[in-house]
Amino acid sequence: MTFKKTAETLPKGAHTLERNYYVNPEILQKEYENLFLNKWICAGRSLNLAENGQYKVINIDTESVIVLRDQNGDLKAHFNVCRHRGTRICKNESGQFSKSIQCGYHGWTYDLKGKLTGAPHMDAVDGFKKDDYPLHAVALAEWEGFIFINLSDEPEDFDSIFSPIKDRFSPWNISDLVVQETKNYQVKGNWKLVIQNYCECYHCPILHPELAAIHNYMGGRNDLHEGPFLGGYMDFNDDKDSITASGKLCCPPLDGVTDKT
Repeated sequence: MTFKKTAETLPKGAHTLERNYYVNPEILQKEYENLFLNKWICAGRSLNLAENGQYKVINIDTESVIVLRDQNGDLKAHFNVCRHRGTRICKNESGQFSKSIQCGYHGWTYDLKGKLTGAPHMDAVDGFKKDDYPLHAVALAEWEGFIFINLSDEPEDFDSIFSPIKDRFSPWNISDLVVQETKNYQVKGNWKLVIQNYCECYHCPILHPELAAIHNYMGGRNDLHEGPFLGGYMDFNDDKDSITASGKLCCPPLDGVTDKT
């Protein structure tokens, strides 16, 4: 399956992706396989799982992952699938385990690290060992208070992949940030449209005139050129210092933050 055009038929200069990349379900499935199910993706903030046993569920395509804080206070991630009959264990988006994770179908029970601790009636099965049936683990990493998971069987090394950005925001104290409010949006559209809308600010003078009065909507700069990242800074208009209602600083700058950071 291909939707490529030859160099002779493509319009010159920048142009948007072809229609099929936004509406074709086969392409979307390829994106799931090659991106969302194979790369490091953000799964929220670690402070939202502050207590031992606290968990959240991340659903990606047909896969489901439990991200939790175990009995030792460590972050763990397990596929949300019981090892007995493949039953989905957690149905709620978030919650609190006591000291164990139990499947509601046949009662198989695991500790928070994913080790199988209880399997009713399996003691009558020759050669059955609980140690052979832990929950399947999902690779997990933490950066600046953000949780990242990777569903690949052979995930890329997080430290290597994130090396271009790993210490970039150290003076900003991002790891100390606390979530004050969460908003969920149900977008009836391809995921790339959301990303493109965020990265482009051509619509700001029309839809966000107050914002465009503070920063230069044509002043965006991408200064991340290595690694799986895209982003950068935006220039303020000449008489503005911050994105506040007044355009002025609302508090002193963070210690260690300079014009270059």
